[in-house]
Amino acid sequence: MNQTDQIDPKSVINLRKYPLLDPVLREKLVAKAQSAMALEGSVVLPEFVLPAGIDLMRREALRLQPMSHRRERMLGAYSKETPESDDKTHPVQRKSPYRMWVTATDQMDPRGTTLRIYEWQPLIDLVADILDVPALYTVSDPMMRCNYTYLGDGDEHGWHFDGNDFVVSLMIQSADEGGAFEFAPNIRDDENPNFAGIRAVMDEAPGTTKLIRAQPGTLALFRGRHALHRVTRVSGSQMRIIALLSYHEQPGLMNGPEAQFRVFGRSYDEPVTA
Repeated sequence: MNQTDQIDPKSVINLRKYPLLDPVLREKLVAKAQSAMALEGSVVLPEFVLPAGIDLMRREALRLQPMSHRRERMLGAYSKETPESDDKTHPVQRKSPYRMWVTATDQMDPRGTTLRIYEWQPLIDLVADILDVPALYTVSDPMMRCNYTYLGDGDEHGWHFDGNDFVVSLMIQSADEGGAFEFAPNIRDDENPNFAGIRAVMDEAPGTTKLIRAQPGTLALFRGRHALHRVTRVSGSQMRIIALLSYHEQPGLMNGPEAQFRVFGRSYDEPVTA
């Protein structure tokens, strides 16, 4: 039996700082987080997981890293929009590096600390309340429920918008240098694509973005559909490692083999290779 078999999320979540089990104090926590989400589309909760829990998660992630899938591509920030011209400097035409490793859920220990935290109902309810949705559910996809991503020396995640409504991440290990989360909150909306503002961000105009340099144990919620964002280039021998926790407003969400292959280089019916 592994030591992680006995982990109760209550023992590794910082319930003193984040009193999820106290209805009165929890209500104040949620109200403050909702205000931050409304203002900037993001919520950052430092020291959400205690050091002992992060140590277990780090060991789990590092053990799986040699078996993770390498993704290395040049991608654009957009998935559907069409530029107004053939101008190669137009934001829709630009591409930036997407370099990282990623571990699928079916490679992870189902009794390990990371998945125990991911499936912990008080955490799921907290995320739902901060996002002001009636309920959230864990994703059923056997590969894309919860994932580790790793950025090593020279890796980065270029400018992009998210196609999904929100992202929940948990910082496990910071890089020696770089690996900051950089974003331009609410830079566009459904009526105004704001290509001029987005061009300014991509050109690195001063004052157009904000930076989050999260420490291990930080839980972050982010709405990236209307916020241009990236992870800056990592340098040094220590990788940046995060866990991505995927929830959905409807139960039973599954992704098809094409989506699985695009992210992990294989579908669920293919064997995992080292």
